[in-house]
Amino acid sequence: MRDLSKIELPALRDGRLVVRPYAPGDIPAVAALCNDPTIARWETLPSPYSPADAKVWVGDAQRRWQQEAWAGFVVCDALSGELVGSNGLRISVRRESGEIGFMTMRAARRRGVASGGVRLLVDWCFGELGLGRLQIRADARNEASLRTIAACGFQYEGLLRAYDVVRGERTDDLIYSLLPGDPRAPLVPLPDPRLEDGRLVVRPFEPDDIPAVRHACDDPDVAHWIHLLPHPYGLADAERFVIDSRRRLAAGDRARLAVADAETGELLGSIGLDLFADRQAAEIGYWVKREARRRGVALAAARLLVRWAFEEVGVERLEILTYPGNAASQALAEKLGFRRECLLRGFLGVEPGKDRTGRAEPLPDGSLPPRDDQVQFALLKDDRKG
Repeated sequence: MRDLSKIELPALRDGRLVVRPYAPGDIPAVAALCNDPTIARWETLPSPYSPADAKVWVGDAQRRWQQEAWAGFVVCDALSGELVGSNGLRISVRRESGEIGFMTMRAARRRGVASGGVRLLVDWCFGELGLGRLQIRADARNEASLRTIAACGFQYEGLLRAYDVVRGERTDDLIYSLLPGDPRAPLVPLPDPRLEDGRLVVRPFEPDDIPAVRHACDDPDVAHWIHLLPHPYGLADAERFVIDSRRRLAAGDRARLAVADAETGELLGSIGLDLFADRQAAEIGYWVKREARRRGVALAAARLLVRWAFEEVGVERLEILTYPGNAASQALAEKLGFRRECLLRGFLGVEPGKDRTGRAEPLPDGSLPPRDDQVQFALLKDDRKG
């Protein structure tokens, strides 16, 4: 790592964006950026954020770099010079590592500004500064930041429980890292999965769904047919499910989605895809809460998901795996046009404490085998053309 006392903060360019140090003329735009209610929700900034706050922050930037190894930048449009965001870098000299933060103006979101600014900063940190590690933390509920982090190729490391306090609320953070030797290819977020048919809405899970998820999954019938679902199912289990659903959706390898009533917003169940990119395939899984069963919820949600998977995600093959005794799931697969392919004997390990009724085909002597079975159904993209 280089001696930071000999390094002036640079202007970094990629032809579309310029990431440069703060200047006095940035004060009004910095105040507008930090006074955005969306940003105030996730950041420990003064709220409301005044021009006086911005003046203090901008005016102290050079001292922070020289004395605290804390680098502050604005992100500007390369053509117009308009300020569209900001980046921060806090360096640990002892560990030769840095932590990146980012914010984006409301009008500039969903244009690759955040990811572009982070990438420029990453190249400077590993190239010019010689850092050995970079990390980014984000509130576990902040879907937009999680998608940006994934797009920059950072790898998920873990959940920091009750890590920060924002607006008096203790919050969980997810932590991601990037090392100099890591592949820079980004993780590709999935297309925005907000699907509707007039009756149902299939959407990402939100933190407000946690109590409803707990209620739905603390049902012996749900636990019986879903492998590794805890039973009893507590609020902490629901919180982990929602946080992991949002993280994996941003990473692009799994879409666990909420199924809600289009009119009332009531959570009715969940449906999702586990993606297998190496073979352009995905597996569908779902559950429906007890009060919403026998109303066609699973079938309608699955039809929306099948269309999304083939037409937007780009998979070529969909699979449904279910226990041999789960007649309802097998009937649903057939209504969707899936074909039964085989019985996968001993496909899943036995779950201690769970009743195995319907989970395995009995042996000739009437006993159950040492592992549980799955029946596999499949639908190919070409099948829908017939």
